[in-house]
Amino acid sequence: MSAVAVLLSALSIAASAACAAISWKHPAQVARATGGDLMALARSLRALPGEARLAELARRSPPESWGRRLALEVMSAADPRAKIAAANELLVEVEQRFDAGAAWPRAAARLSALAALLLATISYLARAGPSVIALVLGAGGAGAIASAAAGRAGRAAATREREAIDALVRVALEPFEDTDGADDAGGAACVDGVLGRPSARPRRSRRAPR
Repeated sequence: MSAVAVLLSALSIAASAACAAISWKHPAQVARATGGDLMALARSLRALPGEARLAELARRSPPESWGRRLALEVMSAADPRAKIAAANELLVEVEQRFDAGAAWPRAAARLSALAALLLATISYLARAGPSVIALVLGAGGAGAIASAAAGRAGRAAATREREAIDALVRVALEPFEDTDGADDAGGAACVDGVLGRPSARPRRSRRAPR
C-alpha cells in the first residue's frame, strides 16, 4: 500500500472516530444535567408529608445537583407563587442543558459521510485502489452510524430525564399547588408547557407539541 493510500485511510478513520466521539458527548451531557436518580427520589419523597419533602430532597441530593438546587431555591422563596416561579426558572435551565449539543450527532453524521465521500473521490483520483476506497467509505459509514446512534441515545436519555424531573417537581411542589388560589390572586404563576393554558403548576420540562 502506497503512502498516499495509508494517509487517506488514516484520515478517514480519524475523521470518523472524531465525529463519533463528539456525538457521544451529548448523551453523557444529558445524563449529567441533573446529577442524580430523580425518579427514585420522587418515589421515596412521595411517602413523606408534604412539608418535609423539600428538606429531605436537599439532604439526599448530591451537592450542586439540580435536585438540591430545586429544594434550596424553592425553600428560600417567600410564598407559593414565588416557589413555583423558582421551580420554573430551574426547569427552563435544565431544558437548555438538554438542548445544548442536541444537534451535534446529526451534524457529525453528515460530516462523517461527506468526509468519506471526499476522501473516496481523492482515493479514486490518486489510483489508491479499490481496497482503500472501500476502507474509506466503510470508515465513514461507521462514523455516521455511530453518530446517529448517539443522537438516538441522547433523545432517549433526555426523555427519561424529563419524565423524572416532572415526577420530582410534582411531588416536591404538591403542597404549594392551588390553582384556584393563584387565579384569585391575579393570574397564574406560569403557562403550562404542555396544555398551553394558565396554570399555577410549575412548567413541565417536556416541550409543548407544535
